[in-house]
Amino acid sequence: MKKWQIFGIIVFTIMVASFILLVIPITKDTGDKINILLLGVDARDLEHPGNTDSISIISIDKSTKEISLLSIPRDTRVKISGRGFDKINSAYPYGGLNVTINTVEEFLGIKIDYYVLVNFQEFKGIVDTLGGIYIDIDENESAKISQLNGAKGLTKLNGDQTLAYDRFRFDAEGDVGRVKRHQKTIKAIIDEFLKPSNLAKAPAVLNQLNNNVHTNIPLLEITVLEKFFAGFNLDNSKTAIISGNWTTINGIVYMIPNNQTKEQMVTELELRD
Repeated sequence: MKKWQIFGIIVFTIMVASFILLVIPITKDTGDKINILLLGVDARDLEHPGNTDSISIISIDKSTKEISLLSIPRDTRVKISGRGFDKINSAYPYGGLNVTINTVEEFLGIKIDYYVLVNFQEFKGIVDTLGGIYIDIDENESAKISQLNGAKGLTKLNGDQTLAYDRFRFDAEGDVGRVKRHQKTIKAIIDEFLKPSNLAKAPAVLNQLNNNVHTNIPLLEITVLEKFFAGFNLDNSKTAIISGNWTTINGIVYMIPNNQTKEQMVTELELRD
């Protein structure tokens, strides 16, 4: 699977999770935080497991409605129940959702309340359905991404332009720069999705995902959305990516996570009650 497709999975899962939390009353005893495991799979369909090419936790504070997002690289070496140490993306094809959830919970020391599983198809259609998203383009991006047509500063991008922006990696920061662009795009998409003017487009967005999403979060009618919308806050959302050192073991490349940094991220993003 191409890297831009992997990012598309992340966008899709966040869109679905954000919408679902906006339209449901909080009845489950989840404590002060709601942690949702977002999984993107590369498979023929949701009934034929593939590796999870994206693994993230979105945490929402029930009082402030603020969001935190922590992503786990798919090559992270972790202990998988019944399997031993392996890449975290192998937990799903090995043991399904239960093993994947348990693996993430033990790795991060947190509680997962819900999951959203997405089989990626196409994400740029979401951007076009929303009528475009706004991204702050710097001079280097403007000069090297031809699809931007020389645009600089805060610019409205369509689906194709967003795709080109997220695939771009030829800057001084390399992969780190690309991850930062991905995070900017995620926030821009959710921001656009939550605008009152786009409220009527929510059914169309969800319809695009209908056959590719599996979740244990209950859905109610869209009319419930209105009473949650006003309190949902993205302004202070925090994002992070688990980091570590890359190494090769028996010919396989892994990322060995830095446990001290991992704990710091979990604490700073407030993923625990």
